[in-house]
Amino acid sequence: MKSRLFWKIFIPFWVLQTSIMLFLAFWVHASFGPEHPWWLQPERRAMPILGHYATWRYNTRGFEELLELFHAISLDQRSVYWLFDSEGNELSHSKVPDEAKKAIQRALEGDGIAHAGGGTYVVTRVVDTFNRHYVFAGKFYAPPLLRSLPGGVVVAILFSSLLTSLLCAVLAQYLTRPILRLRDAAHAIAHGDLSARAGVEGSRRKDEITDLVRDFDAMAGEIASLVESNRRMLIGASHDLRSPISRIRVALSLAASAPEEEHRELLGRVETELLRLNELIGQILTVARLESGQIKHAASPFSLNQVIAEAVDDARFEAGQYNVEIAYQEGWPEVTLMGEESTLRSAVENVLRNAIFYSGADGRIEVSVTVRDGRATISVRDNGPGVPEEALPKLFQPFYRVDDARGLSTGGSGLGLSIVSGAIRVHHGSVSARNVKPHGLEVLLELPVSAAPAHPRSGSHQPA
Repeated sequence: MKSRLFWKIFIPFWVLQTSIMLFLAFWVHASFGPEHPWWLQPERRAMPILGHYATWRYNTRGFEELLELFHAISLDQRSVYWLFDSEGNELSHSKVPDEAKKAIQRALEGDGIAHAGGGTYVVTRVVDTFNRHYVFAGKFYAPPLLRSLPGGVVVAILFSSLLTSLLCAVLAQYLTRPILRLRDAAHAIAHGDLSARAGVEGSRRKDEITDLVRDFDAMAGEIASLVESNRRMLIGASHDLRSPISRIRVALSLAASAPEEEHRELLGRVETELLRLNELIGQILTVARLESGQIKHAASPFSLNQVIAEAVDDARFEAGQYNVEIAYQEGWPEVTLMGEESTLRSAVENVLRNAIFYSGADGRIEVSVTVRDGRATISVRDNGPGVPEEALPKLFQPFYRVDDARGLSTGGSGLGLSIVSGAIRVHHGSVSARNVKPHGLEVLLELPVSAAPAHPRSGSHQPA
């Protein structure tokens, strides 16, 4: 059965509502009895009229006609009638069981109704035109349930059953539809279609199942992004590793046939490419370890002020080659962080180095720190060309490069900002980037501030 959950929801609901309807039917049936059952009311109202007619028929036509009348008005296994004179003689010559005589006597002494032998006895007194007294009695058996209920009640029960069955089907379909979409999307993703989603565009439904579907779609998006990131990382790593290896092969090939005086220069080239290759492999390993959480440093308190001041001083030396100005807003409160100082300094240096490169000649970089609500935010803002808005969320993914002013021609590996992101996460912080007007890019590093005091190192640099 394809929609097993549908039937698991529908059948219990339907059985429950049907049981309720049947209970109500029996309750209605029982609520008018046994003393005054609903189905007996028409017969009770008709008894005086039938009694007068039976008395007249007996007096005018005899007991045979009376017996014929009783056969005519009696229903098979539903009702039996008798007519008694004032002395208790049954006038149709029908047999009257002792149980019936006792029940009729109880009815005469009561309100005209008594129960015995699985039936209900109804008795009425009749006086003819000659002032003779008679007793007209009938024994009635309960009809089948549906016939014992008023017609309107039967129609209401049938209509309610139909309506609730329809509502149960709609409710079951409403509950199972997103789950079936969830299952189909999971199957599609399992078979390689990472674009499959379980949600419906523009749906306004709000319940726990919808939350589950949204979380599943978010998870599917993250998986697709991770797979794409890994694919891009594999392509980028393959490309970046192949380039120095190709240059090494060319240099070795040339060295094989070159004069001996050129060997030193070619071997120097090989050594340079090997250093680049080693650096790239080191960066790849760093990113992989950061992504997997394998890098765990012994946390200790250190001064964020000191780390940033040293990183800015080092960056100013490098920025001087490009005539780039680095403006650092000092004077903010002393901030202590818990973590690994060298890892955080490396992250700040990577951001500054990236800003120097893309600011271009005669560029300007602004570095500032704000402390608020127990968190320190480091801002590094350059006046370069910025990046497309759609590229901002991807800047910190491994091997991601923007194909414009920050293009592939830069020669970078595309791992610097990814290492920054991993290092900040190690310190329980977050990193983001945004474009600024009129042009430029601002990278924000947000870190939790520790209450533990930092222990300054002897001879360490203090900001002026």
